[in-house]
Amino acid sequence: MVKKGNQVGYALNPNGIKSLPDSEIKTILRGADDLIMSGGRAMLAKILAGSKDKKLLELELDYSPVYGALKGISQKEILAKVDWLILHHYLAIEYDGRLPMLVYTDKGWDIERETYANELLEKLIDAAENRRYEFVEILKDRNRSLILLLLEKIADSGNKDLITILEAWQTIEFKKVRTRIQEVIDILEKVEEKPKSEVILEVVSFSANKKWLSIPVEFRRKLERNVWCSSCSDVVKIEKYTVKEFTGGIVLEGKCQKCGNGVARVID
Repeated sequence: MVKKGNQVGYALNPNGIKSLPDSEIKTILRGADDLIMSGGRAMLAKILAGSKDKKLLELELDYSPVYGALKGISQKEILAKVDWLILHHYLAIEYDGRLPMLVYTDKGWDIERETYANELLEKLIDAAENRRYEFVEILKDRNRSLILLLLEKIADSGNKDLITILEAWQTIEFKKVRTRIQEVIDILEKVEEKPKSEVILEVVSFSANKKWLSIPVEFRRKLERNVWCSSCSDVVKIEKYTVKEFTGGIVLEGKCQKCGNGVARVID
């Protein structure tokens, strides 16, 4: 595919790829988020490959949550996967002057918005747990549909511990978002308190939770994603877990994200 004039041409080559798993589609779309109308296919391939390219590092693209996600695969192979997404209308190319830049299609953005909203919810919960209320500053001026989806997920979570950080967020937002934040706060305030048995469990586990939260957040997330499920016979992500103490350390007890069976992770 070649553009006229002084515009830099490009050629899409999926290299025979017939399909991609949903997980790879989401990963590639997540990586594209930092490049929308500012970078192209080759830079996206470098992010996913975990390249030490000088320009990539200068732009701090190594902070992408999917930096190095496809490490071990050649950049040529990764570029073929990116081209497959373009040809199947998850991404598109638009020119900014001479250069071809990546953009989301509606189809791709619907997927990325869901992925990103889940990521922001996880970070918001962590920020609330650690009283890092300044985190909300990164939410200001984000895509409106992304923010509304995030607020919908917060309301659905029923997590009353998010009310304080929502109030902090409310102080820096524009009127329409402030109004929606207040609606979510009102919803959470009506959530019934947990049964006494659950409250007692939390008190008993307070020391364990303190130890768990003392672990750097990046490492905690890695531990959550590295739990063995005997039902799946695979390493999975643990969810809906509690943190308990045992001799010599703590243990996460929860559910496998894939199959829902009980799983546990011991942390010395």
